[in-house]
Amino acid sequence: MRELFDIIRANPWPFGAGLFVVLLMIIAENFGRGIQGGGDGGSSGDLSDAGGCDGGGD
Repeated sequence: MRELFDIIRANPWPFGAGLFVVLLMIIAENFGRGIQGGGDGGSSGDLSDAGGCDGGGD
């Protein structure tokens, strides 16, 4: 365990970047749920009618 802390102290950038990415993903997920009005598996998202046939075909 002490060796791991020595590695982190010697080169903290990869670990700091990973932690930043995780926090950013958590914030983005919560922000997205706030915009959509609740996260219930994605059924209330903006693309819920993607299978509708609203285009003219031959």
